[in-house]
Order: sequence, then C-alpha cells, then structure tokens
Amino acid sequence: MKYQYRKNKGFTLVEMMVAIAVFSIVMVTAMGALLNVIDANNKARAIKTAINNISFALEGITKDMRMGTDYSCSTNGGVSFLGDCTSGGDAIRFKSSKKIGGVENPYVYYKFSSTTEVQALELCVGGTTAGSCSDYAAVTSSELNSLTGKFYILGVAESKNPTPTLRTQPRMIITISGEAGSKEKIRTSFDLQTSLSQVSRIKI
Repeated sequence: MKYQYRKNKGFTLVEMMVAIAVFSIVMVTAMGALLNVIDANNKARAIKTAINNISFALEGITKDMRMGTDYSCSTNGGVSFLGDCTSGGDAIRFKSSKKIGGVENPYVYYKFSSTTEVQALELCVGGTTAGSCSDYAAVTSSELNSLTGKFYILGVAESKNPTPTLRTQPRMIITISGEAGSKEKIRTSFDLQTSLSQVSRIKI
C-alpha cells in the first residue's frame, strides 16, 4: 500500500513581506486621517471655548458701559486717560451706574495686559473719583494666547455740548485678536469686534 504525501501550499516570504507592507501603508494612512480628524475636533472645541469666553466677557463689559458715563481711554496701559480715542487705546475707564463691591457708582477700568506672563483682558474697580487703578484681575480664560485688542471712543466732546438738542451719545468700539488652544498644534487665531453706544440720557 502506497501513501501519497500532498504538498501543503503556503505563502512565500516575499508574499508575506508585500502583504505586511501594504497593511502598514493602509494603517499609517488611516491613523493619519484619524489624527487629522482629532486635531480638527480639538481646534473646533478650542475656538468655540474662546468665542464663548470672549463673548461672555464682552457681554458684561458692553452691558455696564452702555449705562456708564464719563468715558475715557488710555494708550499707555492705564497710566493716563484721554477723552476721545479715535486711534484706539489699550485701556478704558468709565463711571459705572451700579454699586460694585460696596462702592456706589465707582470708576471701572478695563485693559489688555501688556505683560509677557499674562495675556488677558483685565478688570479693575476703582473709587468714586477718576484716577488710575492697580488691582487688576483677568476676566478671560488662560487658554487664550497672544490676546490683544483696542478700545475706541468717539463722540465724548459732542456729548458735552451745552445745547441739549445738539448733544450726541458717545460711541465705543472694542476689537480683540488672539489665539485659542493650549497646545501649539491646535492653536487657531480669531478676531472679534463689537460696538456700542451710551444709553440716551438727553433731556430736553
């Protein structure tokens, strides 16, 4: 009785290497696409967080500024203040219509930080007389980078016209630029602008 042995066919070494190479290329491509999707998602979340944070801060600022009086801005970090600021300044001061921290109608100061350690929009509540303020606190998130901006004030002189019917309300413009994202890879730049005017106080 004779036995016949059938040869078992398999993959050659070359075929295995080709298959592994093709599989590796497909996996690397798929992983790259997945990482790109993750980065895009992180960028979207970072910019959304930034916009929400800035919008919340601007909402509080504009709401208080509309009801304020005695507007002025500064071009040297809040050291000295002017009336109109048509070219833009890094700080603004106005007299609030509210009671803040136990002080009735205090002067409120906002400025864009000029230090390298902190890049933020900062708030300081002063006293009832115009001057300068030193106890600033950030009102924007630390996740915002390279935050810069300007305050524009127009029409302060016209608002003090001695003839009531010729007076106009001061107008303010706030511009903000920066980057969102804590990691360099997902940082995204943004630019925002808002404008407002003082609530009418003209009496005829």
